[in-house]
Parts: sequence; C-alpha cells; structure tokens
Amino acid sequence: MKRLTIMFLVLTAISYLCSDKSFAQSSEMEIQQLKQMIEQNSKQNDELMRRIQQLESENAAKDAEFEKFISAQEAKDLKYDGIMTFFDSIDLGFAVDTSYQYVFNRGATDEIQLRSLYPDNQQFSINAFTVSIAKTPTMDDGLMNLLGFRADILFGQQADSLGADGLDSNVVSPYQAYLQFLAPIGNGLNVYAGRFVTLAGYEVIEGYKNPNISRSILFGYAIPFTHTGVRADYSAGPVTLTAGVNNGWDTVYDSNGDATIESQIAFSYSGGAVSDAWVGVTGYFGKEDSGLGFGGTGWRELVTAVASVTLFEKLTLVADADFGWQQDVIFDEFGNEDNVSWWGIAGYIIVDPHPAVTLALRGEYFDDPDGYRTGLEQKLFEFTPTIALKPFKGLIANNKYLDNFEARAEFRWDHSDERYFITENDSLKKDQYGVMGQLLYWIEL
Repeated sequence: MKRLTIMFLVLTAISYLCSDKSFAQSSEMEIQQLKQMIEQNSKQNDELMRRIQQLESENAAKDAEFEKFISAQEAKDLKYDGIMTFFDSIDLGFAVDTSYQYVFNRGATDEIQLRSLYPDNQQFSINAFTVSIAKTPTMDDGLMNLLGFRADILFGQQADSLGADGLDSNVVSPYQAYLQFLAPIGNGLNVYAGRFVTLAGYEVIEGYKNPNISRSILFGYAIPFTHTGVRADYSAGPVTLTAGVNNGWDTVYDSNGDATIESQIAFSYSGGAVSDAWVGVTGYFGKEDSGLGFGGTGWRELVTAVASVTLFEKLTLVADADFGWQQDVIFDEFGNEDNVSWWGIAGYIIVDPHPAVTLALRGEYFDDPDGYRTGLEQKLFEFTPTIALKPFKGLIANNKYLDNFEARAEFRWDHSDERYFITENDSLKKDQYGVMGQLLYWIEL
C-alpha cells in the first residue's frame, strides 16, 4: 500500500511536469500569434493612414480646383454683368419723316427754292429714316462708364443734302458719328471726336425737334450743318462753355489745310413761371473754300445768337440772329474776288394749348447783299404758320409708342425784293406760296 501511494505521487508529479511544459509551449505560441496580429494591425493602420492622407490631399486638390472654378465663374459673371450693364446703358432710337408739298405755280420739281432738306414739289417724299445709337458717359462705377459714343445715320432723300466733302451719298448720311469721353474733372469735361452737328442756329436736322415742317432760310443758307473734328464742353451751374477745332463747314476732308475754330457760351435757367430759358452765343472762325466752283479760299467768320424762353410750359418764344462774313471769294473764271457778308434774324412763337396740339408761327428776314448765299443780291422775307397734332396722345397713359406719332400741316409764304422765284412756265416772280403736310414718328428704346 505504501508502495502504491509512492508510485501514485511520482506519476502525479511527472504528469504535472509534463502538463506545465505543454502549457508553456502553448503560451509561447499564443504570444507569437498576438505579436503577428499586432504587426499586421500596425501595417493596416499605416496603410489606412497613407490612404487617409492620400484622400485628404485629393480632397484639398479638388477644393482648390473648385475654388478656382468658382473664382473663374465669378469673373465670368462679373464680365457678363459688365457687358450687360454696358449694353443696358446704350440708347437706341428710330425716326421717320415723310411729307407732301405743293408750291403753287411751280410744277413738279425737286428744286424748290429756299426749301432746305425739302426741295420736292407735288410728290410724296421719304425724307428720312434715321437710326440713332448712343451711350452717354457718366462718372459712376468705373472707367468704362466714362466712355461713350453717338451715331445718327439717315437713310432717305435728305441724305443728298447732308452729304459732306469726303463723304458723299444720295442714299445714306451718317451726319453724326463721334466718340465721347467724360473726363472726371469737376462736374465732368465732355470731349467729342468725330462728326457732329453744328452749334450755330436754332433749328436742327431732325424734323420732329423743330416747331415747323420746312426749315428756315437761316438754317439752309446762313449756317453749316455739320463739322468733323474735336469738341469739348464743360458746365458749371447754369453756364456751359464749348470750344473745338474742326475741318470746316460741311466737310469731312479738309481741302484747304486750315482748321476752323468753334466756340460757344450758353446760359440756362428755370424757375417760377419760366419753365425753361436758354441763351447762347456761338462763333466759327477759319478759312473756308469759296464754294462757287472757281477755287479760292478766304477767312470766314460766323456769329450766331439764340435765345428761347418757355413760360408756364405752354408758350415758347425764340429769337435767332446769324451774321456771316468771308474774304476773297472768287466769283468767276477770271479770278475776280471780293469780300462778302450775309445776315438774318428769325422769330418763333410756339403755343401748346393741349398736350396733343402745338401751334407754331415763324417769321424771318435774310439779307444776302452780295448774292453769295442764295445766288442773287436780295432781301428775303418768310412767314410760316404750322399746326401739329398727336392724335393718339394720352389714349394709353405714358405710352411712348403711341404718343410720338405726329401729323403736321403748314402754309408758307416767301418774298424777295427781286424777281427770284421760278414759276411753272420758267418766268420769275417775287413771291412763292406753298402748303405742306407731314407725318412723323419717333421712338427711343
């Protein structure tokens, strides 16, 4: 029994030793496995970190690209907005002038005397279809707004009368085409370069801006229509000063090599009973061609004074006085030359008894003592009453598409102290009588 007990103890001890060694071996293997797992996890973490950094880098690049795209898009939007703002600032206009004229005892002709821009008799005339495009510069919001331009292009029968040396056409006349720059000096100094209408006189080329249908003798024979050159004007309160230099009267090409100087001082006022008042004195000084077909150049001066006042927005009174001189005018092929002069005065009474009705009365006197402007030494008188109706005015409140249709009718009497006016049988007489009708339409978009 004792032996059995000892053997059991020995076997138990051996078994324990064997199991302990197996356990140690098992633990070692588990440790190795854990180390391998940690190492694998570390590699996976490194891979994950690398991937995260890669994604972050890609996202940063995409963000930068997106920001670049947004900036480019914003620049495009600004450019587009700027272009649209530029086009929004452009004014577009159209005007149509048609008429029918009947001068008694004259017959059908296109050479009625003293009818500047309206020389046709006993026929319907498409006088002018005018397209106007303009951008008026301002001192607001940037450099581009300091730049402007204007073009008035006339198609029709008046184009032939408005042609200039170097720009002749009997179909189309760009009687105004200039660039404008508003220099940010004080209230703004306007500078114009190109072709523009004259500063002289009261009446203008556009028919709807004048109170009568036919143009005055002063408009056609005392002053120029247009000039090509450079002009600047500056306004300080009620006073406006204008000065410029150009190629001369009604010419694009300067044929004599001497510039003409222009200047004007004008004063405007409104207040109380005076709805509007304007007074201006204009001068042109320089050498001009004789213009009679025999060559020659001479010093020419023109001084005009215009005053207008509108009272209670109903009654307008206008006075226009023009005085011209020229030296060394060659009158014939033999080279005979002389100094010449001409002068005239016109008065207007314009009444607006109703928004749709305008009554105008013009009377004028023109003295051509040397026959230089009209072809005969004579004194001329002219008297013209005109009525203008806007039949659709006010039918729809503030509708410019209807308000700007106008029908006019007038009677005109011209008188000379000499036998000047040609009759139907080619005799000459001192008086010329005529009636005229006109349809006008204009729109500014």
